Amino acid sequence: MKERGVQGAGVDGIARRVGLSGAALYTHFESKQDFLCTVLREELGASARRFLSANATLDEVLARYLSLAHVRNPALGCALPAITSEVGRSDEKVRQAFEAGLAEVVRALGEKLGSHDKAPGVLAAALGAVALARALPDDASALAVLESARALITSALQADVSSRR
Repeated sequence: MKERGVQGAGVDGIARRVGLSGAALYTHFESKQDFLCTVLREELGASARRFLSANATLDEVLARYLSLAHVRNPALGCALPAITSEVGRSDEKVRQAFEAGLAEVVRALGEKLGSHDKAPGVLAAALGAVALARALPDDASALAVLESARALITSALQADVSSRR
């Protein structure tokens, strides 16, 4: 799903990747939507846990998220840049699972930031930058987008800290 998006996540292909047949997968899930909801919960939960990584500073989290490695290897990173635009065209059950997972990611990022109010904006800027960078054909252009977003996010957060003093 992180590589091909929600619509490109065929149940048979996903089942083969985990060593099952599509029929075997359907013994555990009633529909593709049920399967997608489970995958969304798992993937967004994993993203939230990465944001909460106790050993990583906010700068390290941003550097990892806004990196060429994350851009060029979607299967290894956050699912949000790959799936967000498609979820709006999905059924209500999938959108509700996405909303619950997104709330978990925003909460985790808010804890890392020390500001739950800033978390949605920081996340939107970061995932938008990754999605845009993925659409660009060369690393130099992608890196320019990522570095610009990181500078903008860092500047906005520093300005917020300064204004509270």
